[in-house]
Amino acid sequence: MNTSSRAKNNFQWVYLLEMFAYTFLIVLLQADFFVRLPYPGLRLDMLLPLMVGIASQWSPVPSLLWASVWGYALDTLSGEFWGLHVGSYVVAISMVNIASEKFDFHNPVYQMSLVGLCAFGQSLALGLFVSFEPAGFASSAAIWTSLLIRSVLTMFLAPFAIMPITWLARKAR
Repeated sequence: MNTSSRAKNNFQWVYLLEMFAYTFLIVLLQADFFVRLPYPGLRLDMLLPLMVGIASQWSPVPSLLWASVWGYALDTLSGEFWGLHVGSYVVAISMVNIASEKFDFHNPVYQMSLVGLCAFGQSLALGLFVSFEPAGFASSAAIWTSLLIRSVLTMFLAPFAIMPITWLARKAR
């Protein structure tokens, strides 16, 4: 192996480690900071926009694997609604890969639109899950309002969560 290919291989490992560190930082923020916020509408899922950013930079198989691993980790941490994170991240990555021929996902407006759509779907699934719990009907309007606010905030914060992914990918090229 020549030194040029060895340096490129090492640089790819560095890029993967940087992506792992960034994803882990978002998971820590989500698991420790966002969960403690007093208003449920502020408890955002910031890995959803991160997955959209990864899907726009990576090929489908590695991005689906990344989404499945991190979705499983968050489903394990949350412990309530198994499959919500894995399902929503896989759907987000699939939507990016399906629509990537039609849209430029480097444009923040498209990123926000797709993340907003995915966050709304995730909130809809969460709302239906909570509605079928025995205590869910008492504050149904408040729950749906919180979930709608959560979707909108996730949508508006999407470009800020995706920007480091784009920057790291540009640096790796």
